[in-house]
Amino acid sequence: MPSAAEKQRRKELTQLTKAATAASFMASLPASISQFKALFDYLDDKLSEQSCDDTLRYTRQFAIAAQVPYETLQEWLTTEGGHCDCEVLANVEEKFAGLL
Repeated sequence: MPSAAEKQRRKELTQLTKAATAASFMASLPASISQFKALFDYLDDKLSEQSCDDTLRYTRQFAIAAQVPYETLQEWLTTEGGHCDCEVLANVEEKFAGLL
């Protein structure tokens, strides 16, 4: 069984790892947190009106309106599992838990 000092050291290492992971994630974002929140809200609204057509059509519309470079956003979303609008909500939005 690990000592109290070892438990504390492990806890601190875990916290440092989480902080480094969060910092890396934030640095990789092609848009601000508020723009991502707005994108997720926009997609929620649009996909409640029409089903996903397996493209990033609404994401593209949002990017143009919000003046977010679409190609950079698309590349980042695809890397994070957002290959279409519904996957952006299903796979990418959850990665922002605690940030929005």
